Amino acid sequence: MIYSKYFSAITKENGQPNLSPDQFRRLMNIVHVEGIMQGMNKIKELDKRHYYKYDTMIFKQDSVLTDLTGNLKPNELLREMYLLSKS
Repeated sequence: MIYSKYFSAITKENGQPNLSPDQFRRLMNIVHVEGIMQGMNKIKELDKRHYYKYDTMIFKQDSVLTDLTGNLKPNELLREMYLLSKS
């Protein structure tokens, strides 16, 4: 949840980021995917019988997250999103 925590801290400090609708949607999708992954990891820990079953689903969500973020650090990603919003 590194991106979600970073976005949350920035929002608490500065208010809602001024992003274009496309970039705001991207931000919300990142937060959503991280939430899905966190939920699946919690379920995985509780369901020891099917522990490895969740790895494929988590991997797929991790791929989606990578597509959305490009594996940029949270501050670099937000900077990119601001720049793309100005274009």
